[in-house]
Amino acid sequence: MTSLVQKAVAEEHHLEEIARDGYAPATLPIVLGGIVLALIVIVGVALGITLAVYYLS
Repeated sequence: MTSLVQKAVAEEHHLEEIARDGYAPATLPIVLGGIVLALIVIVGVALGITLAVYYLS
């Protein structure tokens, strides 16, 4: 448990360093993560609608 807390604190300090240096290095992973999340949601909704139409018709 202590290890998880130490990792979280280290990550927070790392993010603070990135914020001090500028947001450009941190922006790309956030944008890519958002795109991946949006695609997962879109595919999930499309699959849900498709399965609902298939099983209800």
